[in-house]
Amino acid sequence: MSSANKGNFLELVELLSNYDPILKEHFMRLKHAVASGKRMTSYFSPKIQNKLICLLGNHVKDKIVADIKKAKYFGILFDSTPDVSHTDQMCEVIRYVHIEGDHVEVKESFLGFFPVAEKTAAELTENILQHLEEDGLDISLCRGQGYDNAATMAGIHGGVQAKIKEINPKALFMPCANHSLNLCGVHSFGSVASCVTFFGTLERVYSFFSVSTHRWELLMENVGVTVKRLSQTRWSAHYDAVKPVRANFEKLTSALEKLCNPKENVDTRGSAQMLLSACEVLEEVNMTQKYLQTVGLTLEKCIVKLQGLKAFLADQRSEIVEKAICYATTTCKEMDISMERRGRVKLRKTMPGEKAKDAGLTLPEEMKRAMFECLDHFHHELEIRSQSIEKILSMFAVGCSAKLSGCGNRERYS
Repeated sequence: MSSANKGNFLELVELLSNYDPILKEHFMRLKHAVASGKRMTSYFSPKIQNKLICLLGNHVKDKIVADIKKAKYFGILFDSTPDVSHTDQMCEVIRYVHIEGDHVEVKESFLGFFPVAEKTAAELTENILQHLEEDGLDISLCRGQGYDNAATMAGIHGGVQAKIKEINPKALFMPCANHSLNLCGVHSFGSVASCVTFFGTLERVYSFFSVSTHRWELLMENVGVTVKRLSQTRWSAHYDAVKPVRANFEKLTSALEKLCNPKENVDTRGSAQMLLSACEVLEEVNMTQKYLQTVGLTLEKCIVKLQGLKAFLADQRSEIVEKAICYATTTCKEMDISMERRGRVKLRKTMPGEKAKDAGLTLPEEMKRAMFECLDHFHHELEIRSQSIEKILSMFAVGCSAKLSGCGNRERYS
C-alpha cells in the first residue's frame, strides 16, 4: 500500500475510493495501519483480487448472454491460437442483433477462451457445443457459423461446420473472406517452384541485413529504405516486401555486392524475373484484403470487391506478364545479367513411337509459363472460394441496399 506503483487493481480501487465514502474510509485506515506498523486485514490480497476480477467478469458475461437470449437468434465464431505456454486456446465470439429503442446494432461479443487438447472435427464440435450449453445458449437457435478455412473447421463433409449443420441445418456457414483470399495466394504462388524460390530469396535478403547492425547501416546508406519481412499471417502483405526491392533493385544489389568477397558474385537473375508481375498482383490483392477488413463492410460490397479482383486477374493477365518480361529483360541488360540459361536444359525422354521431340524453353518463355500458371491458379482458387459467399448473398439478396433502393415503399415493406 505504501508503494508508489501499487499495480492496476489497487490503483483502480484507490481511484474509486474518491467516489465511495466507505471504501475511502477503509483505505485511510489501511494506510494508517501500514504507517504505524500494525497488522490489518486489507481484503486486497492477490487471491481476493483474482476473485473480484472473476466476479466482475462473470457479471459482464451474464449481461452479454442475457442480451443474446433477448435477441433470440445468434451466430457463432470460433478460432484457436497457441498461447505462450504452447496450449491451443479456442476463442468464443457470439454475433447477434441488439435492439434498444429505435437503435439497431449488430454486435460481436467475446465470451472467453477455453483450451483444446484435440484438433479433430469431432472433438472441436463437442467442445463448442459443450461451452454453448454452459453459457445457456441453445444451438437450435443458431443461424450462422464462421471459422477459418482449415479443413477441420470448414470441411463440407467432416468439418465442424458440417457436423453442426447435422444438428441444426439452419446454422449457415460463412467462410472468412479474408482468410479465403489469403489461401488463394498461398496455394497459387506456392504451387510454382520459381515463385517459392523468389519469396524465399526476399526472406533471406531481410534476414541477411537484419542480423547485423553493420549490414543494416550499409543498406540504409546505399538504398535509403528498409527491406520488409514476409508476413506469415497476411499473405497479401508480401507486397510490402516486394515493393522496396523492385523500386531499389540496382541499389540493393550494389549493397549486397559490397558485402561479398571480390571473387564471389551475387545471383540476381531469380529476383529480376518476378519483380514486376509479383508487385502488380500483390498490390491489387493487398488493397482487396485491406478493404475486406473495413469495419461495417456489407456482404454485398465484399462480393463486389472480390468480383473486381477476379476481373482484374482475367482482363490484365496477358498485360501483366508481358510487362513483367519487358521489365525483367531491361533490368538484366542494365545490370549486365545474362538471360541465357545456365547448364543443360532438361528435356522429356522420348517414348517409343513418338516423333515429336521435346523443346526446351528459353528463360523468358519459362518465366511466362510460370507467371501464367500462378495467375490462372489464383483466379481459379478465387472463383471456387468466393462461391460460398455468393451463395449466402443470393439467399439474402432481397435485404441488400441495392435491392431495397430499387423498389418503392410499398414493395419494400410488403
